[in-house]
Amino acid sequence: MGDFIINISEAMIEGGYGLSILFSRHILHNRENFHYLCPEYQNHVRTMALNNLFTRGSSREKHFFPTYVKQAETAQIAAKYLKELVKSDDPEERKLLTRMIKKQETTGDELLREFYIELNEAFVTPFDREDMNALAMDLDKFLDFINHSAKTILMYNPKKIDKQIKEIVDNIHEDATIIMEVFNLLDDLGKNHQQISDLCQKVTLIEHAVDDIYGDYISYLFENEKDEIELLKYKEIAQVVEDTTDRAKEVTGTVKSLLIKES
Repeated sequence: MGDFIINISEAMIEGGYGLSILFSRHILHNRENFHYLCPEYQNHVRTMALNNLFTRGSSREKHFFPTYVKQAETAQIAAKYLKELVKSDDPEERKLLTRMIKKQETTGDELLREFYIELNEAFVTPFDREDMNALAMDLDKFLDFINHSAKTILMYNPKKIDKQIKEIVDNIHEDATIIMEVFNLLDDLGKNHQQISDLCQKVTLIEHAVDDIYGDYISYLFENEKDEIELLKYKEIAQVVEDTTDRAKEVTGTVKSLLIKES
């Protein structure tokens, strides 16, 4: 093992920064191997660790938070377009709004890709990497479901959009607005702990209210809708918008778990 480490470390010195940074991460996380390194690479690892401490550690990797905020903002914009979509009776306007939502979803995918690059390159992260990944994934999934809701409405092209669907979509937009507030506060969990917790609870209450709206609406459909094809359309649309509020609750559920870990 010692000879292997020594040989690899010498190769890394010659291989440049791209290779050496990866190996240094391994050594920094497996310190028992440090004494196997050749003297030149021991100095190299020490230098990289100090550089990381002064250039990154002091800020607790604050640059992650703007990416989260951009993700949340993208979801909020998409939710606003969805709210406009369910109020429109114009098929062409619905198509346009669906394309605008898709554009936000594409932006969200790009932000997620950028986030993973940042996460993979970071030595120090604000909190556990698994939690950071879960937050980014949950936000992206929420945005995906907003997009899926729009596509479902456009695909089924229902004769009308009932007030219950509009009410659920209003709640999706409210969820997105609250999540935006949460992620604007996330860079200081200690100071903003109670405010974040209260906002997360609002999303939970919204999800409970939407469950009731959805249940009542499905009962209403089976009692009153005589057109079987339209009934199927309304039911499927109701299901996907209700599922979207579940995705919002997953976002704040991950945030609440983080609050417990970091308290």
